[in-house]
Order: sequence, then structure tokens, then C-alpha cells
Amino acid sequence: MVTPSLGVLAIVVGYPVIYTLILSVQDYNLLSAAPARFIGAANYAKLFRDPTFWQALVNTAAYTFGSVGVSVLLGLTLALLTENLGGCRGRLTRALLLTPWAVPFVVVAFLFRYMYLQNGGAINALLLAAGFISAPISWLNVSLLAMPAVMVTNVWAMTPFFFLLLSAALAGIPNEVIESARVDRAHTLSMIFRIKLPFLRNALLVSSLLMVIANFNDFAKIWAMTQGGPGYSTTTLVIYVYRQAFENFAFGYASALGVVWLLLLLAFAVAYLRALRMD
Repeated sequence: MVTPSLGVLAIVVGYPVIYTLILSVQDYNLLSAAPARFIGAANYAKLFRDPTFWQALVNTAAYTFGSVGVSVLLGLTLALLTENLGGCRGRLTRALLLTPWAVPFVVVAFLFRYMYLQNGGAINALLLAAGFISAPISWLNVSLLAMPAVMVTNVWAMTPFFFLLLSAALAGIPNEVIESARVDRAHTLSMIFRIKLPFLRNALLVSSLLMVIANFNDFAKIWAMTQGGPGYSTTTLVIYVYRQAFENFAFGYASALGVVWLLLLLAFAVAYLRALRMD
């Protein structure tokens, strides 16, 4: 009964992965008239000597883990703050907090891109009006500011996901446990760290794993806002693979990057799943 599903996976997932492995050991460039030729591990050796690859790897780690970490904290805080809100007020508050998750990511990226404009952008206008800055800042054109600016956009779009999932997990905590803690006069911090967080552990691990994979592969938001610039300051692995494959047409080298990218994701996923199974 699983044969049809396995067949679809073999075609849709298995074949591209195998073909990528084959290309990764070849010198294959569409701009070259020469046919593809086997070069062994030369692409991988070039990759580990490539400073842009290491910068892209660092950028990917900063973007992924930074965005997910901040989003988890904000989502958890919002879930705890709205836990006891009921009636129309509670429903309205939750609906407003979930609104960013309903906006397409490309729309979010363009929205923030215009908000970050040096002249006419809403963020500079607010900061100038409040007296925090004396001159407009070019947020997306300064290497040190571009990545934090993109991460703020990503956090705004991703926090509602954690808020929704953790709110549902909080609602699933048995009332008997909460009442027992109240009888024992547990204060607020003890209630959160000793009672609620242990019940939220699996939800936090699963949601974090999903968002880490999604952010590791995130292309649309970064490309729409900065296209990996200025320089390589916001170039992540997925942006670098895209540039190598579809701008330089170096499919052999891009495939080697893709294989390393896949191995990193698999290693992280296995580590997370093992953590999930631990008592």
C-alpha cells in the first residue's frame, strides 16, 4: 500500500538528490562548451577553501538560530500573557497577534523593505520624530545593519507561529496540575519554569525544528529585501547556491554546496529528534 507513495518520493526527492550527488563530482558549467567531466572531490576541496562559503555558512547560522531563538521567546511570552484572556477581548487579541502569519512572506519582505527606506521610510521617520537618530539610516545598504534588519522582518513574520503552537500546548496542560501548584502556593516564576515549560518541551522542540529547517532554506524574504547584499553580508547558503547555479551556471560547484547544505540539515534534524526522544 505504501508503494505508490514510495514511487512518488523516489521520483520527486530521490532522483534529484542522486543527480545532485553525481553533479557534485563533475566540472559542469553551462557557459562552457566542454562537456561535463569527472573531477572527484575537487568541488568539495574548492568549497572548503572558499571564504564566501564560510561567510554564507556563518550568515545562515546567525539568521536561522537568531531568528528562531528570538521568535520562540516572543511567542512563548505572548502565549503566557494571553493564556487567561477570555471572551471577545481574548479572541480579538489572538486574532491580531496571528495576523502577521497570514501575510505572504514575499509581501512581508517588500513591506519591510519600504519601511527601511532611507528617505521616506516609516522606521526612519519614527526614529527621527522620537529623537533617537539625527539623520536617516540606510538600513539595508550598510553591512553591519542589513542582517539585523532582515532578521527583525523574519521574527515579525515567524513569532505568530510559535504563539499559536504554544498557546495550544498551554491549553493542553491538565487543570489538576495547575490547581495543585496553586494549592502549594507556587509563585508565577515557579509555575512557568517548573510546571508549564516541562509540558511545553515537546511542542518547543518540534516547532523549533520545523522553523530551523524553514529558515535554513529561506530564500524569498532575503532575496526580496537585499538579494544577499550589500556585498555578502546577507548571503546565506541558499542565496549562494542560487547565485552559483543560476547566475554563474556552475552547476557542479552549486551541487557540491547543495550536498553540504543537505548534510548539515540532516545532522541537525537527527540531533533534534534524538533530543525529542530523551526523557
